Amino acid sequence: MTNVRDILTKYWGYTSFKPMQEEIINSVLNGKDTVALLPTGGGKSLCFQVPALAMEGICIVVSPLVALMGDQVNALKERGIKALKLTGGISFDELNTLLDNALYGNYKFLYLSPERLQQEIVQNYIKQMNVNLIAVDEAHCISQWGNDFRPAYKNITLLREIHPLIPVIALTATATPEVLEDTISELKMELPAVFKNSFVRENLSYQVFKEEDKLYKAEQLLKTNKGSAIVYVRNRKSTIEISEQLNSLGISATFFHGGISAKEKAQKLQSWRSGTFSTMVATNAFGMGIDHPNVRFVIHLQIPESLESYFQEAGRAGRDGDFATAVLLYNEYDKIYVKQQFVESLPSTSELKKIYRTLNNYFQIPYGEGEFTKHNFGFSEFCKKYNLNTLLAYNALNSLDRLAIIQLSQEFGRKSIVQFLISSEEVLQYFEKDLTASVIGKTILRIYGGIFEMPTSVNLDLIVSKTGQSIETVIAVLRKMERDQVVEMMLQITDATLTFLVPREDDKTINVISREVEALNRKKIAQVNSVLSYIENTKTCRSVQLVSYFGEKIARKCGICSVCRTQNSKLSNREMQHLATKILALLEGGDLSSREISEKLTFAETDILKMLRLLMDADKLKINPKNQYYLN
Repeated sequence: MTNVRDILTKYWGYTSFKPMQEEIINSVLNGKDTVALLPTGGGKSLCFQVPALAMEGICIVVSPLVALMGDQVNALKERGIKALKLTGGISFDELNTLLDNALYGNYKFLYLSPERLQQEIVQNYIKQMNVNLIAVDEAHCISQWGNDFRPAYKNITLLREIHPLIPVIALTATATPEVLEDTISELKMELPAVFKNSFVRENLSYQVFKEEDKLYKAEQLLKTNKGSAIVYVRNRKSTIEISEQLNSLGISATFFHGGISAKEKAQKLQSWRSGTFSTMVATNAFGMGIDHPNVRFVIHLQIPESLESYFQEAGRAGRDGDFATAVLLYNEYDKIYVKQQFVESLPSTSELKKIYRTLNNYFQIPYGEGEFTKHNFGFSEFCKKYNLNTLLAYNALNSLDRLAIIQLSQEFGRKSIVQFLISSEEVLQYFEKDLTASVIGKTILRIYGGIFEMPTSVNLDLIVSKTGQSIETVIAVLRKMERDQVVEMMLQITDATLTFLVPREDDKTINVISREVEALNRKKIAQVNSVLSYIENTKTCRSVQLVSYFGEKIARKCGICSVCRTQNSKLSNREMQHLATKILALLEGGDLSSREISEKLTFAETDILKMLRLLMDADKLKINPKNQYYLN
């Protein structure tokens, strides 16, 4: 067994560990089941990589994050460490070859997803391997109370059955006390050593602002940005629209969402990392496992669904230890919208029974049958056929997936991606030769602006309804256009593949899980309420609010969040008089809004707004219908 500090220096070039890393590593080397609860940027990967290198054999790493697997395997290879990964889309022969390499090739790390672990061939090979450690990354995914629960994570215990004497290390950056307890139980860990570092990020300023013009506020922040930035939005359409708007304002931006191809994701990620684009506008599909230290701003333009997801996404700022800012911008409508989307549309037990029965009827599953049958699934068509509320149906299907009644593929909710490769004049000439292509192609051009400039998410069901053509005809035309190099596309004919995991028993199936359904609904309501409480609490330090949510009771005010800055902003009487004089002098030149006044002065916005109210109370100012201040 090699000295762990020598390993750290040899492969990573560091001479000392981050807080708690060495204690965690020693716990693993002593053969103990270990839990590492470290904040984003706390160095979780070294906690299993270093001890695995110190021992004979191979480390099995289970991770839900394909991007993270790729990043870590590439980083290990660059350091001369033999590592491989089993991802989706590989043939049976290729899988056999990779497993042979892992077994006989003196490899130190084998990364795989929990879904891949379900394959018998994978299990048989792992039985023959000299496994020295089992590492479970993003371990909170095994808890059904965790924010990113994945039913496939339940199968990780297979590794314990195959290698019962090998220690397990569970790693996560976001776990409430309840989730932590459940994670330990689900992984069947035996008296684990639990290492929990403080969640406090001293270099990260959490800021929350109520803004009617959120894009303007984001623009002001991003124009001061000297590094990289992430702007999180709710849906795919918004990623494209907001990135276009930021570019028009002189901020170099690109977009990222779950519907773009793997090749394009890699290209966009590389362009952002290299600084070609300073800002990535993304849905929450971006960021899990993305290790980029130079992120100075993370901006949320909508209210997130939980503090777990917000804390993880915000935590991607400032991983290099330098000062960074996480900003959440909201308005009154956002508060209504987040309740509508995540609370009011939660399926009750009776609604879940209805959706489940409807789903079985849709696929014509006989009573008592259907277990492990797999089906292509068009979500839009399903909702349209039975006149279902799409949001309620979506949440119901996700609940059924979460409770292991069905399994939805990762493609659930995706749309086809299309981009025209030739000029508009050439496209029109092409359409002259084919009437059907003309009808379908021109419909696409009318609906989707920007499809010449960038890959665009296209709803095939919408094209079908607008053109009156069958889905088969639309697909055939698009494929011909692709062969003729008119378009480039990634065709998603169905939204998902759906697998029934239990035989059909209608109401009986749901009755068994009714308590869990109600508990999950209560959990989701509590999560949304926690987010709303966070944004509305302007008295308690933002950092203290967040770390308290994760069970950390002893935390001092950060001094740099939006709450602390407001409380610390106490101008002297002389400074207040100086500010009043400046405002009055500005308004002699004409009427101005509070925003325009703030832009022209170096004082804090909160102090300016406070002085404007005082001047109005003193009848020195009035406000016109355009919300501009003028001298009385």
